[in-house]
Amino acid sequence: MKINFKSEDLKLIFSRNFNIVTIINFLIMLAYYQIFVTTTSFTEQTFNVSLSAAGASLGFMVIGCLLGRFISGNLIQIISPKILLSLTLFLYALLVLPNFTIDNLYVLYLIRFLSGLILGSTATVTGTVMAYCVPPIMMGLGVSIFSLSTALALALGPFLGMFLMHETGFNVLYSSVLTLSVISFVIRLFLNIPQIKSHGHAWFKLSNYIDAKVMSISAVALFMGLGYGSLASYLATFAAQRDIQEAAAFFFLISAITTILSRPISGRLFDLYGENLVLYPSILLTAVALLLVSIANSAPLILLAGFFQGLGFGNFQSAGQALALRLVSKERYAQATSTFFIFFDLSVGISPALGGIIATNFNFTFMFVTLSVLTFLAAVLYYFVLTFLAAVLYYFVHGKDHPLKKQLLKPKASPIK
Repeated sequence: MKINFKSEDLKLIFSRNFNIVTIINFLIMLAYYQIFVTTTSFTEQTFNVSLSAAGASLGFMVIGCLLGRFISGNLIQIISPKILLSLTLFLYALLVLPNFTIDNLYVLYLIRFLSGLILGSTATVTGTVMAYCVPPIMMGLGVSIFSLSTALALALGPFLGMFLMHETGFNVLYSSVLTLSVISFVIRLFLNIPQIKSHGHAWFKLSNYIDAKVMSISAVALFMGLGYGSLASYLATFAAQRDIQEAAAFFFLISAITTILSRPISGRLFDLYGENLVLYPSILLTAVALLLVSIANSAPLILLAGFFQGLGFGNFQSAGQALALRLVSKERYAQATSTFFIFFDLSVGISPALGGIIATNFNFTFMFVTLSVLTFLAAVLYYFVLTFLAAVLYYFVHGKDHPLKKQLLKPKASPIK
């Protein structure tokens, strides 16, 4: 099995537009994750409220992000990606300003909801523009390289946010977020984004917001995010119970490094040998990582779990997004991107509650084992159940324009088998 990175192929990916939109995605995600990991502490300290009331601010942010993902697929085609990107970047910077003087808890809830809404829309636009910049035959590698910007932001953002909060205070933290937002807004001036062809802009037509062709891989994403969300929420507590908290602190670092190093390779494998070679191993490795965490009572096991998490979950996100894009025409890139990440973000958002219920009624070990089994079932259920459900949804989304009497359009990429 040969994996080669030809310079002429890389030149096709690293165009000016691709480089700029990748930098914008990195900067805006870096700003977002600084707020994301500190918003509960900010709410608690600023308004002297309970932990549950403080956590609600984060909940509003997640809900806003999901709604932004949903509506942006249609908005991109209504007002064009360049205008929408300019608008969302401007509004995101504008929404940072109230944080310096805010004195009302409910206003903060509104600001966090709107910030999530704008972030979800921005991420959908950058992902769609990226897809237009990459040749279809190199979509796997292109998405893998682009998604490294999010992976780097996810690794650096929480660290930077926590450091600034503890060492300098919230005003400096929000100054950092504002600076990154303004730089993103300025850089977007150098983008030359093509107009996306549209077949309709109806506000109340479901197919203008989501694409049923990618429902199968999106449903798999719904399973895959459960483990990550619970790891992010409960790994520290679980590790403290087993007296391995120092090793647990390096879990996400090992995972992030592994993801960054392996994504270009997995992306190239995706393009050369098909999605099956990447997606199924990534699902199984994620299940193994969760199983290792459940039995971990030493530092080596936790670190090994982090390595498998990076190889598995870290590569599923980019490969799943690449498959979603390959299953649709260019005119549907926005809806495909939106659909995939709605399910992905929803999974990460609900997983702390689900994991908390399991851990409360049983224990953390049982919780991680259960999540491992659910992750493994994602691979099993895809072909036998989820593909059928996607076909049924396809009918309801497209109605008389695409009844089951007609032969379903064949996707450009083969289903996972």
